[in-house]
Amino acid sequence: MTPRIRDTVERYFALLQAHASPERVLDDVLTPDFRTGFVGGHVWRGPEGPADFLQARSELFDESHEIRQMSEPVAPADGLWAVRTRLGLALRRRAPAAPRSELLTGVAFHAWELRAGPRWRVAARMVEGLAHLDEGARTLFGTPGTGLNT
Repeated sequence: MTPRIRDTVERYFALLQAHASPERVLDDVLTPDFRTGFVGGHVWRGPEGPADFLQARSELFDESHEIRQMSEPVAPADGLWAVRTRLGLALRRRAPAAPRSELLTGVAFHAWELRAGPRWRVAARMVEGLAHLDEGARTLFGTPGTGLNT
């Protein structure tokens, strides 16, 4: 099961890194009821959730998300597979009118829910915690109750 789950997580990040349209991300890897955000904080969900999330992170480019650890998958009673990851992240952004881009780095801990099928899909990706953030990443992720500070 882990190779399929890892593949699904990697497909999700590949689409984010490619700045795919919300429609393409939904068609390729998300469930219709997908949600993402911060545990205990802001969550993007509903019909406009993926588009709003992608818009909130639109100034990011040249991204890298490296899966450093993945827990053993668990199949809960609701049929969604649950897994946790620890990711190294490197995000580059350029704020409007900024003279140069800024590299944001750190570690993110995510809880995932995935729906099995002929093509596995992400139902949820929630940030459970962050660590080793540089100053720029601390600013970006500094108010999980309201989303991203872009």
